[in-house]
Amino acid sequence: MFRNTDSHYGLVAKFLHWIIGVLIIGLIWLGWYMVDLTYFDRWYNESLTSHKALGLMVFALACCKILWMLANRAPPLPSTIAGWQRAAANGMHYLLVAMMLLIPVSGYLISTSAGQAVDIFGWLEVPAVFKIETNVRELAIDVHYYLAYGCAAAIAGHALVAIKHQFLDKDGTLARMLWE
Repeated sequence: MFRNTDSHYGLVAKFLHWIIGVLIIGLIWLGWYMVDLTYFDRWYNESLTSHKALGLMVFALACCKILWMLANRAPPLPSTIAGWQRAAANGMHYLLVAMMLLIPVSGYLISTSAGQAVDIFGWLEVPAVFKIETNVRELAIDVHYYLAYGCAAAIAGHALVAIKHQFLDKDGTLARMLWE
């Protein structure tokens, strides 16, 4: 029930998959929304604070997901899926996991570049480990921006392929990650 089986993902894997997915989609939308706000807009500080906190929550959940993935073998893909599709699926999963780590790290570097901690909804503060130079901050901004939009494209592709396998190929791929 909690652990993965040979045919389905367990409750922990499903929870981590869907909560991280919803958070990432929300963060991409929030980031897109924030770029048009000015410093004097009443939502500027609130949205920025929420974006930082939720981004660090994604990082923490992604670390949990990686540990869970190491402890629980994923159910094998249906035997009807071609070898190149298996390789593409594995590559996409590794890419998404890498983005779950790299995007929050780049955001953390941007947020703490002046040496200030990141507040997590008043619950705790994540301290700045070190102050970074302006050129490193600018690189982190570029990395954050391009990876976030790349992640949006990867998520769309991931979802479309899962839907294709479920409804066109009818091989039950999507059903393995749905709540029963």
